[in-house]
Amino acid sequence: MTTLSANKSDRNIQPLGQVNRPALLAALAKNLASNEYNHQFTVLALIDLKQFAQINQRFGYLIGDQILAELQQRLGAIAKKTAGCYRVDGDKFALIISPLLNLQLLPLVAKKIIDQVSRLFYIAEQPVALEANIGFAACGGPEGTTSSAEKMLQNAEAAAKKARHLKQPYHVSEASAPQRARQQIALKQKVASALANNSFELFYQPQIRLDNGRPCGAEGLVRWNQRTHEISPEQLVALIEQSGRMDEFFYWTINTAVREAAQWSEHKITTAINLSASCLHSPELFSTIESSLNLWGAEPSSLCIEVTESTIQQDLNQGFQTLNKIKQLGVKIAIDDFGTGYSSLEYFKFIPADKLKIDKSFVLNMLSNKIDMDIVKLILDWGVRFQMETIAEGVEDAESMALLAELGCTFAQGFYIGKAMPAAGFRQWLDSNPVIPVTEPSL
Repeated sequence: MTTLSANKSDRNIQPLGQVNRPALLAALAKNLASNEYNHQFTVLALIDLKQFAQINQRFGYLIGDQILAELQQRLGAIAKKTAGCYRVDGDKFALIISPLLNLQLLPLVAKKIIDQVSRLFYIAEQPVALEANIGFAACGGPEGTTSSAEKMLQNAEAAAKKARHLKQPYHVSEASAPQRARQQIALKQKVASALANNSFELFYQPQIRLDNGRPCGAEGLVRWNQRTHEISPEQLVALIEQSGRMDEFFYWTINTAVREAAQWSEHKITTAINLSASCLHSPELFSTIESSLNLWGAEPSSLCIEVTESTIQQDLNQGFQTLNKIKQLGVKIAIDDFGTGYSSLEYFKFIPADKLKIDKSFVLNMLSNKIDMDIVKLILDWGVRFQMETIAEGVEDAESMALLAELGCTFAQGFYIGKAMPAAGFRQWLDSNPVIPVTEPSL
């Protein structure tokens, strides 16, 4: 007999619960009533498995039911401290999450659910993977929005369908959220649509060599032409991360950067792009970078991948392996925002990096703050000792630039040198053969 196991050994699996929508609606109504005056949210998560019929066809309905029973136990563990897990259709489950203090926690809830769904099942030692779309509906909170249990279930089911349509791991129903949260939800969904419709643009902020003042590189920074919202690049990337589309975004970013950099290839410019934690640990990262370089006929050394310390620290072994593989391809590696994370020599000596980027928070204040000046000097010293080039961000005046040159910094980037420009503007700036003079520091 075929044995299902979640850890390659037999487990006692509780029988699969029957479809019981009335029990869900009764429990949901009870939680809505209890949270009516406490300014907290009641959230309903609808988990809709993708293509589960193929599991039944491949292994039979008995094994399919065992998989569903095991999944129900996993989801029940998440719901242990909430209000319960219910089976609402053949391959759909619902979790009542109550109370929830803030709807901004929903991405974390979604991640917990996705982790349990995507954790492999084993059938006779053969791994089987599941995927799901999640729909969230919420009511209550500080603004005291109200909803019936039946309406919340309808909203959650509609949100799960929307997630499937948009190819997103989860979607939050706008109808049942309070106004402020509704605006944030709508913004996240606009970001996802903008990515699908190629509505983003890369701007390029120039970098110069401090020994001669000439351009040597540029950092690609994403911009979104959206009149109704002022969104910083950091906020935009966070919204994309929360929408579960970071791999797709990185694919767009690297292909755009490599394609547009071909316009100024004769200037021998290194184009840098940022790498998020989720992308660093994606199995598709290396092939994405390699295929982009091959597609546009670019030299690997013309590309620089910037990654923060905190991103690497999430999984040192895998992070080092991935970065080593990228570096062996010929691509440059820079440690971004250096000094803002936990800099430990224990792991630092193994980082396969070519450059250290000094965070602008230190550079901006180094002329007036001795501690920041000492940190800048310390990072520059690390660069020398570990044979890495150094890039100072946030250079906004001639005095800072001259001092950095005197201290031995290799490159500089900031408003004094040039603001981020669209590709056509950056090409014109390069063609003007700019040289940023490095004057003697007054200190």
